[in-house]
Amino acid sequence: MRAGSPISWKVTILDNSLDKLNKFTSVIMADAQSESAAIYEEIKKQSENAMSAKEDEALNEAFRHIKTEIARIHTDNGRLLSRAMMQNKRELYLRREAMADEVEAAVCEKLAEYVKTEAYRKQMAAMAGKFLRDFDADTTIYLRSGDEFLQKDIAAIKTPHKIEFAQGNFLLGGMEADCPSRKLHIDAAFDSTLHQMRSHFSELFGLKLSE
Repeated sequence: MRAGSPISWKVTILDNSLDKLNKFTSVIMADAQSESAAIYEEIKKQSENAMSAKEDEALNEAFRHIKTEIARIHTDNGRLLSRAMMQNKRELYLRREAMADEVEAAVCEKLAEYVKTEAYRKQMAAMAGKFLRDFDADTTIYLRSGDEFLQKDIAAIKTPHKIEFAQGNFLLGGMEADCPSRKLHIDAAFDSTLHQMRSHFSELFGLKLSE
């Protein structure tokens, strides 16, 4: 084949066309790969965002559930604590009352022994003498039933004023004194003292319901 022949020219043109075609194809493929990569990245990003949103939603739901459970636990524990405190107070109240009964019974037993002694007789005479001096006026002395023997001792107390006796509405011992002219009344009956002691029993023995 001679140089510069039509066939040779055609082959050259064909080679150039194929080369351009290959280059064009390469560019197209590169662009396609680039576009595919971009689409993949976009899809990946959207997928990650979607996953992140689902994770956030799941976390929020878990957080709400945890808060709800914590509130429920606090409520349940509060109820249990309140129930336990009420039970403890009830047990303390019952024990306090039982102890007060025991102490009161022991005190009454001791008083029953004491009012039979000479010391009781002397105490009552001294107490009546003090009331008469403090009143310095006509006085009524109230004694319990069974303590009439004290009247002789009290009537022997030197005073310019009149002494009258009456039966008191108490059982354990002691006395009450009344001075009408001065509108004074003294309650020194053992019953009243014991009643007052019982009303302050929790304070005296450190058994308060608030503990």
